[in-house]
Amino acid sequence: MHALPSSTRRRLGVLAAGGVLCLTGCAGSAAGPQAPAVAGATGGAVPTVGSTAPSSAEAPSSSAEASPTTSAAVDPVGEEPDEVLATDPPRPATTDVVLTYSYWDPATASVLASGYVSPVIEDGGTCTLVLTRAGRSVTARAAAEADASTTSCPELQVPGDQVAAGEWSAVLRYASATTTGESPQATVEVTP
Repeated sequence: MHALPSSTRRRLGVLAAGGVLCLTGCAGSAAGPQAPAVAGATGGAVPTVGSTAPSSAEAPSSSAEASPTTSAAVDPVGEEPDEVLATDPPRPATTDVVLTYSYWDPATASVLASGYVSPVIEDGGTCTLVLTRAGRSVTARAAAEADASTTSCPELQVPGDQVAAGEWSAVLRYASATTTGESPQATVEVTP
């Protein structure tokens, strides 16, 4: 077996460093099984490292290429979707009702009253003024209206022909599909 000249050995070292060394019939190479044992060994041009990209068959495989990872996120078990978490909190079953005023109005010959509901803010509820005296009750109703910070009860009116002269207790009640409430009792002096 003859030793290779030093110039050929240097060329082989360069080719081996570039990952393209092929000694005999390299299967899968671009030139096929009959490719020459060493490129450039017969005087042809010798490629330098990085001058040509190795083909897909010659390129060394890496674990990253063999098994690509995915970035799909997995939701933790038991965690609710954002839509559910962002919903409005449920309205309380009971709420505070404030009777702002209640008095006998000689100009209209009626009892006038108004108030509001807090902290509930909603449309669709009903405000009811209940006047009671000596076991007898009269009422007036109005639709509640949501405003900036409370639910407002517009002015309620009980005509004078429904109430006799004397002292009446007044209570403002609120009711909606989800919430009810009642104000503390107040006194109204009817003087027709």
